[in-house]
Amino acid sequence: MTNAPHSSTMIFGEVAAAGAASGSAFVCACAAPVLIPRRTIGEGDVPKEMERFDAAVSEAAQNLLDVQQDIEQQIGSPAAAIFAAHGMVLHDATFRAEIATVCLTERVNLEVAVEKVIDKVTATFERMEDQHFRTRTADFRDVGNRLLNILAGGGEGTIPALPEGSIIVTSEILPSLITQLEHKAIRGLILERGGQTAHAIILARSLGIPAIIHVQDATKRIQTGDRLIVDGVAGRVFVNPSREIIQEYDKLKEHLKAHRHALEGIIKQPALTLDGVEIKLRLNAGKAADALAVTALNADGIGLYRTEFVFLVQDRFPSEEEQYQMYRAAADRAKPQETVIRVLDLGSDKLLPYFPRSHEDNPSLGRRGIRLLLEQPEVLRTQLRAILRLSATHPVSVLFPMIGDVEELLAAKAALEKAKAELAVEGQPYNHRILVGAMIETPSAVILAKRLVLHVDFLSVGTNDLVQYLLTTDRTNSEMASYYEPLHPAVLQALSSLALIAREGGKDISICGEMAGNAAYTALLLGLGFRNLSMGSGELLEVKNVIRSTRIDRAEVLATKILALSTVQEIKACLRDAGST
Repeated sequence: MTNAPHSSTMIFGEVAAAGAASGSAFVCACAAPVLIPRRTIGEGDVPKEMERFDAAVSEAAQNLLDVQQDIEQQIGSPAAAIFAAHGMVLHDATFRAEIATVCLTERVNLEVAVEKVIDKVTATFERMEDQHFRTRTADFRDVGNRLLNILAGGGEGTIPALPEGSIIVTSEILPSLITQLEHKAIRGLILERGGQTAHAIILARSLGIPAIIHVQDATKRIQTGDRLIVDGVAGRVFVNPSREIIQEYDKLKEHLKAHRHALEGIIKQPALTLDGVEIKLRLNAGKAADALAVTALNADGIGLYRTEFVFLVQDRFPSEEEQYQMYRAAADRAKPQETVIRVLDLGSDKLLPYFPRSHEDNPSLGRRGIRLLLEQPEVLRTQLRAILRLSATHPVSVLFPMIGDVEELLAAKAALEKAKAELAVEGQPYNHRILVGAMIETPSAVILAKRLVLHVDFLSVGTNDLVQYLLTTDRTNSEMASYYEPLHPAVLQALSSLALIAREGGKDISICGEMAGNAAYTALLLGLGFRNLSMGSGELLEVKNVIRSTRIDRAEVLATKILALSTVQEIKACLRDAGST
């Protein structure tokens, strides 16, 4: 019977097979021992029992051969070799001799003897210090269950009937059952036990089934019928998630689906213009799962890691260690490329119920971004410590949002230096030369850019907010949509000025937001002087395609022509003409 869904929770585990999946929970005992009969036998019955053993071994070996061939066709020889190893166990002379000995000395039937020998072998492996050998216990249990199912007349054993789109929640899953999942539209696995090198996990990875292991008491904390999201990068399971979290992961799955089909031919090609200028294409990320696309798309790292999602999925402030682990999950996927981590940017339309804030009649012009964090120094301190710790082993940089003036930037940098000093006293390693950036999103930051650039290693232009504030239009208000125009002359003049200031100051500058990911704007941005673009994963290949068909000198001519125009309509017409030639 399906239980009624319970309240929303988040459970942590360890990523074993990367990916993201959502579906209904199906809690089952996939690795439960086979129920076997127990009989007392005489000494003269042992040969007959061993004849039954040999017949079961023969049938099991044929089953394994079929599975091996099927897996080899689906995902290749290395994964199929797992079942060749199972076959070797079946035919092992010592294994047969020990079973015969148990039948003879304990006067028990074959099924009991098989179970006893398998239990003895698995107990031996589980006591070994080497994790690799401990994970082999599942293989012996798998062989034993296969034999016992055949002896019981049930064939090789199967997973129970599952609703399509299920996520299996179980204590442990065996390799032979993994092979059946491909045909049952299983979307994910949540396991209480298992190891990274376990054969079942290797198979899950090969089949593209996201899996999380070591989820404590998963079969008790999750009920059949619960709505689940498996975050197979950050190592989290969302049980009955909120609408916002569902929407976030729905977008992720759409992006991942697009990766598999769009422009696959240029994934491994460099982002070079026709005249040989290299452009950095990096990804925006809101959670660790987004970082999967860095490798899949051959991106140049993560240009903007928004940390808000780390806080959104909690009902309290995440601890330093929790933040460190979540940021590391993303940086692991981007490594050896850089991950630019933006500290918490709250305010306006981004709120947390547990964040202490007073009411504001106009939150868009109130305390947000770095202003809010400077008023909550402990929140900023915890986050900076987590980022700094990660910098000891990963190429990460820190980005301060919504910088309005030099005073705010210096205050944020002072907080960073204080966090460094604390870690140094504690003997915690960190990168003493971690790069620091400022987001340019306000008119004051544009005007003061020549001064701001003196105090940072790089600038990052957040076009979504910059357009909003430059044009004094609320981008979340549908009635103001016609006024929110990225191609407004004021916006393009500001972008041109920022690119020039960064170049003259010898500092890197990147651009993120909707403009960076819109392939229709790519040539214009290159002409304005941008060489570092950060965008959503579903947009990168389209942008790369434009880059590879663009010449910088022509892009600069286009930008010069457009900067001389006075209206949005003229600019759009010019871009259309350029695109048609």
